[in-house]
Amino acid sequence: MRMLSRILAGLREFAATQAELAERRDLLDRPWEEEFLHWTAGGELHGSVVPPRGRQATTRSGWCPGVHRASADPGIPRGTPPGSRA
Repeated sequence: MRMLSRILAGLREFAATQAELAERRDLLDRPWEEEFLHWTAGGELHGSVVPPRGRQATTRSGWCPGVHRASADPGIPRGTPPGSRA
């Protein structure tokens, strides 16, 4: 019984990871949605446009493509909109 519960826990974790990755890919495929007003997992407010009902600019865990992009390129200040980079 203990083995079965460990297997099920592993499958739940795998499914949650796959869902998170799918949400990230969807956000990266729609960069204009980064302008939707949202809170990041780190507690920062991003965006300037109220999102339509049912749309989000972060994953369920709070991952934001703008924060991810800024951390990948330290020359870009955090919170810089994607179209305003020089």
